[in-house]
Amino acid sequence: MPAANLPATTVLSADLLQQKLPGRPGVTREFTWLEVKQLVASNRLELLGRTEPKELAYREDMRQIREKYGSVTNYIQQVKLAAFIANVNEQYLMIPNDYPYALPENTQHYIVWSKVPLTPGTVPDHQVQELFAKKLDAQFGSDRYEWVWFVNPPHLQSIPEVVHGHLIVQTL
Repeated sequence: MPAANLPATTVLSADLLQQKLPGRPGVTREFTWLEVKQLVASNRLELLGRTEPKELAYREDMRQIREKYGSVTNYIQQVKLAAFIANVNEQYLMIPNDYPYALPENTQHYIVWSKVPLTPGTVPDHQVQELFAKKLDAQFGSDRYEWVWFVNPPHLQSIPEVVHGHLIVQTL
């Protein structure tokens, strides 16, 4: 399974660093695949985001979910992940992100939900990497995609009560 070629050191462009403007929701444009790889490699995960219209829609949906379920965590556990939580044979669940970041065409954003702790950072645990390979090879064919993976540090986690990581896949 081909991982994205992540450079050890990455200098981010001024344009990329200004994607998120103070006082404005979301980012100013879609990222390129190279920019996604650079942001993950440089651990500048706080710069990833949705475009302004999608960020505003996300915030409104989260407001409605909190109103209906009491919290986003309740919704995730009781609705989105209920079958996964009840299934004692599965440790991980990989599903498309309902609110993906501003990504280029041919790029998918998945959430990998987990019943066991995931290490923050950009190197997936062995079992998680096996899950990626199995699902992505079946979906896209082996060697037909690149991916980056990260677990947000605690201060960036939108739902810290439910263990999850992000898998972003670019098809070739």
